[in-house]
Amino acid sequence: MSDSAIDDFVQMVIYDHSVATGLKSCKTDQDIVDFAASRDYFFSIAAWLQYVESDSACLSESEVLGMQAIANDHWSWAFRKIAPWRALLMDGA
Repeated sequence: MSDSAIDDFVQMVIYDHSVATGLKSCKTDQDIVDFAASRDYFFSIAAWLQYVESDSACLSESEVLGMQAIANDHWSWAFRKIAPWRALLMDGA
């Protein structure tokens, strides 16, 4: 699935430190969608969840379990949602 608003938002988080910093306060998928909208990237929660599901389809069970083990109030929670953002995390984060 390709959603240009989501793709554009994902890239903006990667390339703009201030946007990435804002992502740290997101604790739910709806928070991510709302944060994106606050930056003029509009997409539905359903589209976001499908995007995340598609991204995680190639992960191993241990990788999925590792991601689920992170509490949603941890600053890195949102960054763990998709591969391009996980790549931003340093080992041990």
